[in-house]
Amino acid sequence: MTMINCSVGKGIMSREDCLGCALKGENTCGYDYAVLRWLINDEEKEKRQNEIHVTDVTGCLRRAWYDKCDPTPEGPHENLARALGSVVHKALEGDDDFLMSEMPIKRGELQGTADIVYKNGTILDFKTTRWLSPEKLPYGSHELQVNIYAWMLRGMGQPTNELKIQYVDMSGPTKCRKCRVPVREVLGEIVCPKCLNAPKGAHLGALTVDVPVMSDDHVENIISPRIKTLIQSIADLTPPDPEPSWLCEYCAHREKCNPTFTEE
Repeated sequence: MTMINCSVGKGIMSREDCLGCALKGENTCGYDYAVLRWLINDEEKEKRQNEIHVTDVTGCLRRAWYDKCDPTPEGPHENLARALGSVVHKALEGDDDFLMSEMPIKRGELQGTADIVYKNGTILDFKTTRWLSPEKLPYGSHELQVNIYAWMLRGMGQPTNELKIQYVDMSGPTKCRKCRVPVREVLGEIVCPKCLNAPKGAHLGALTVDVPVMSDDHVENIISPRIKTLIQSIADLTPPDPEPSWLCEYCAHREKCNPTFTEE
């Protein structure tokens, strides 16, 4: 059973108690019953606890272990960003003459879902973000993730030719700080349509990044030891070593993990 850490300090409670609080009108968190029912749906979380997914091995292994073996109750507000991203991903569902979407894939112990697989062999991974910084793309482990999806697909007999990541900014297009209006492309340049200023790093709300294709050997050398470590740690009920990074500040398990991270 998924437990909830009340967003307004009422303590740890069951999903049913959280929803019951909203039905009784005691939900001072501001989240209505209908929204809470969506945010704290635990079916997908419980399914993932029994599987090894791509994001488990490209992120912190210790975090993945806690997710599966010692989950930390979270508040509904802490799940909001992930839930909104899932909604956008779901909007991509639907196959046509050119592509297959949300394709379940598996290779060995590893499972995942390929967002978009074009029939010409192009693999596209979809990422939502806020305050997109074009000069920093691709973010974090995203380049490795889409390469793992391609490796898995090749193992299933699906040829891959190109890899791409589609970033969509949930904040929308860049806005001119002076005029407060979204930028547009004018004569090949992205500018404010009123003052014609070109804000640094301006974008129209979405960017597609080409990703170099890694060889199968390269991918396997990276992920095989990590898969083995996670599987063994789950079997031993002993968390892997911490992998401190700036992401620790956003991790639900940071208090019991207590990592030490020094930014260089």
